[in-house]
Amino acid sequence: MQDLRAQIMELEKSLRPLPPEQAELFERASRELAMSGIAGRVLKAGETAPEFTLPNPVGTPVNLGVMLARGPVVLTFYRGLW
Repeated sequence: MQDLRAQIMELEKSLRPLPPEQAELFERASRELAMSGIAGRVLKAGETAPEFTLPNPVGTPVNLGVMLARGPVVLTFYRGLW
């Protein structure tokens, strides 16, 4: 475990800092999210997701109920390019 921590620290040292305007944008967005209270309304691990249909990465609609009928589902969200 210590080796992994050392590797992470080395990686962090190699990263270039964000330009100040971009860092401020991220900080502001983080503050707004925290103040919105959204974290208290999100599903927790193990909770049942509501029925929904969303496009997959290539735009094809995918329905949760249909996928669950086929077996277990792992759901991830891709936030796209910023």
